[in-house]
Amino acid sequence: MFGELPLLSILVKSGISSWAVVFILMCLSVGVWAVMLLKWVGNRKKEASFRRWLDLMGGSASFQDLLKLSKTMPNSQMARISQSALDEMQTLSAQVSRDTLDFRGQLISESIERAVDVEKQRNDHYLVYLAFCSATAPVLGLLGTIWGIMNAFYAIGQQGSASLTVVAPGIAEALVTTLVGLLVAIPASIGYNVFVAFNRKAEAIMYRFGSELVSLFKRGDLTVMERGSRPVTKDYAP
Repeated sequence: MFGELPLLSILVKSGISSWAVVFILMCLSVGVWAVMLLKWVGNRKKEASFRRWLDLMGGSASFQDLLKLSKTMPNSQMARISQSALDEMQTLSAQVSRDTLDFRGQLISESIERAVDVEKQRNDHYLVYLAFCSATAPVLGLLGTIWGIMNAFYAIGQQGSASLTVVAPGIAEALVTTLVGLLVAIPASIGYNVFVAFNRKAEAIMYRFGSELVSLFKRGDLTVMERGSRPVTKDYAP
């Protein structure tokens, strides 16, 4: 039954130690593929959300537009960042002066940075598992390899012969665990690097959007100073 599947044939004849290593690696592999699927679907949704947000916002958005857009897309990362800035604006005084202009802008900038940090943590969720598997799976495979080689040498001592029929089973058993370890580590490493690259791109988009929010707020304060009226941020309270 296993004649056409050498890998399964070797596993059937392997010892408990090799089976234990392979079982652990297979459990890790299931987790790796589950995380990769989850992250891939999540990243596609985030990418679509970024495009939709930027398309709807346009090039001349106001705080009123941001508020409406945040209510339209409440689960968007941009919406949560915008809401953090709008909430901070509600705590500021209605009076604007040259002495407080930079201070007010700094407060908004800090609130946006905190919101972006939260979104970065969400984006990095589960990546630690992929990093763990990419580093641990080859080591577990190596452990099985060493164990198989030890069995091969033990068989040589027992049989008093180093013929191929004596050595081959232990070497084959050792190579199986190495192969399984690499089959777990390679996808985990590729997935980790792909998702990290996406997160860096997403961070750049969020930081650029945050910078635009700060500039929009400062322009509003400057307009208030020039007109001597209430700041526009208070008119668009959520």
